[in-house]
Amino acid sequence: MLKNLSIPQEFVLLALDRETNKLKSIFRMHVALYTVMACIVELSINGNVIFEDDDTVRISNLTSTGESYLDRTLEIITAEKPKKLEEWVSYFYYRQKELYKMVVESLVDKGVLEIENTEVLLVVPVKKYSDVANARNHIVEKIRAELLEHGNVEEDTLALVLFLNNKNMLNDYFSDYEQKTLRKKLDVLRKEDIYKKIITINRIIQNLDSGL
Repeated sequence: MLKNLSIPQEFVLLALDRETNKLKSIFRMHVALYTVMACIVELSINGNVIFEDDDTVRISNLTSTGESYLDRTLEIITAEKPKKLEEWVSYFYYRQKELYKMVVESLVDKGVLEIENTEVLLVVPVKKYSDVANARNHIVEKIRAELLEHGNVEEDTLALVLFLNNKNMLNDYFSDYEQKTLRKKLDVLRKEDIYKKIITINRIIQNLDSGL
């Protein structure tokens, strides 16, 4: 089951606060947006979309992915006129909630997360999410095996680590020494196409935040 988790699913899981069991999207800006952009990266790796030379995102395969949130992403891309990657970042900057919620729900459906409804001060409803499958530890160990122990680096693992690095989430799971080693490995892999795409995503989000 855990082997079949996608990049957005893994990213959402690692955004789960280990102490409070709340999603870190509440406290960190753009976790939901990065999750949605991870959907596009996942579709690219799966061969459902391609990036043209000018970074225009084109549909290459409309076959169902088997995941509702990925199929919904394909529907949105198909319904809109062709856009470059940076235009999709701008598009989802204000339209991220639906897909993000679908990714979270997919983890619940898989039995990876369980939801507990609680209340703060007996008034404000709050949802807590329990990683009942211990999936986060499996994901972190996969990253260690591929990027810290000289294993083969899969494209989806590289993408996940880049998203985590952009959101300063590596320090949640790795020591200072491990983080330094991870970043050195990322620097070696900077010529990879997926690296360039995620760096572009991060740059556009920063520009939007700055009003540029």
